Amino acid sequence: MADAVATLRKLAPHAAPALVAAFGRTAALEKAGLNTPLRLAHFMAQVAVETNGFTALRESGNYRAARIVEVFGVGKHSAAVTPAEAKKLAGDQRALFERVYGLGNPKKAAELGNTKPGDGWRFRGGGGLHTTGRAAYERAGLDAAPELIETEYCLQPALDHWRDRGCNPLADTNNIREITRRVNGGYNGYDERVAWFNRLWPLLRKADAPAESWKAAQPAESTRILQQQLVQLGYPLKVDGRYGPKTAEAVTAFQKANGLRADGIAGPITEEAIRARLKGTAPAIGSAVVADKPGMAAPTATGLGIAALAEGGQRLIDQAGVLHAYAELSDWIAWGAAGLTVAGVAVIAIGVIRTYVLPAIWPARPAVPA
Repeated sequence: MADAVATLRKLAPHAAPALVAAFGRTAALEKAGLNTPLRLAHFMAQVAVETNGFTALRESGNYRAARIVEVFGVGKHSAAVTPAEAKKLAGDQRALFERVYGLGNPKKAAELGNTKPGDGWRFRGGGGLHTTGRAAYERAGLDAAPELIETEYCLQPALDHWRDRGCNPLADTNNIREITRRVNGGYNGYDERVAWFNRLWPLLRKADAPAESWKAAQPAESTRILQQQLVQLGYPLKVDGRYGPKTAEAVTAFQKANGLRADGIAGPITEEAIRARLKGTAPAIGSAVVADKPGMAAPTATGLGIAALAEGGQRLIDQAGVLHAYAELSDWIAWGAAGLTVAGVAVIAIGVIRTYVLPAIWPARPAVPA
């Protein structure tokens, strides 16, 4: 297996020295189960994103107000920071982390084990996978001196988290989607994680290993079931249990046809939509095979597809017609009728543009490991 340190120096010449040294401790890597090129490449890709290209071993809160709202705003984070708050917090990292991780955000503080004033700042993200919260620092034995997360101890909490969260079996099947969720809690920076992996894999793989990582991966039962379901819906796929470009393209096509976000990631919403389509168009997995292959899945009511938008627009136009009958009673009624007509036409136009025009100009290209 290729040297992790040599790979790190080649791809990230300005990497934090403590992190470079930590990757040189091969015994610790092997103890965490990072004993194959595929596992190591996936682990390093996650670390790369969490540490800003292997350079930052402590979370930075030096954000402008707009960035604070984007990361910690309403609907983005449990802190639900308002634009007015963000203006006051901008440039004050200590106050920001107290607000989002500390006692200023009771729900998140309880989740992270932050119980005292100042915990949000002291136990902000640190180390290879940005360990966060008093409880996590206690597990790593660093709660008395959290600043040590930037020294020789920077990688061990990340290795423990990786192993304890069951990421090695996911790496064996090249499941970067689920690895990202277990590391990040969501899919933040997913495309960037894929991009880093695609830079790391060619340098870490064995000389006789396939250039395409998905071919080197073990088949996954979950992927095999997904592929079989997509085949039942009419998408031409080889059912081999490997999540390669063709599978990602089929998932993207299904998402576009059903009004979902077309990212090629078969997450819970996409999986539920596939199951819903199967109930109406194909037999369940394991039942008798039908004689004729089902046709390509048509758009359904999942999400705001063209049909839903068209129906909504037509309803607005219909309501405008009702108001027109009373337009002579008041100018306000006449203006309201005209406004509803314009809105209805606009909604229908948006549906057409979203469904047909934008995909033609900017076709979705899901990020997948090479």
